[in-house]
Amino acid sequence: MNITLLICLMICHHLADFQWTTPAMITAKSKGRPFIPILNHAAVHGTLILLCLCAFGLPWLTTVILAFLELVTHFLIDLTKGQITAHYPTLSDNTKKPYWQLFGLDQILHILVIIVIWYIATEV
Repeated sequence: MNITLLICLMICHHLADFQWTTPAMITAKSKGRPFIPILNHAAVHGTLILLCLCAFGLPWLTTVILAFLELVTHFLIDLTKGQITAHYPTLSDNTKKPYWQLFGLDQILHILVIIVIWYIATEV
């Protein structure tokens, strides 16, 4: 279950971050506003994590708490990245290295949260 669950969580992240992100979510994430499309994006993440954890038979309360953790942290990371990008326009130019450095940091933070969720889920 351990590695399979981690792979499932990573697939959920990929689907929510790259496949099922709408144009409105992308625009809001790039500016750090408005909040609702960013929250909707984070809710997609939380929902997929919820479904993944349910599929692995975790206790319901643990599943809900971990899915909520994903929703909140994903929202805060994306909101912060968008607001930083809006404040420093050079970070929005994907032909420049700083853009990719910030993108990489964003992804590392998301993956660290997923690893924490996986760790907690495997300890229950």
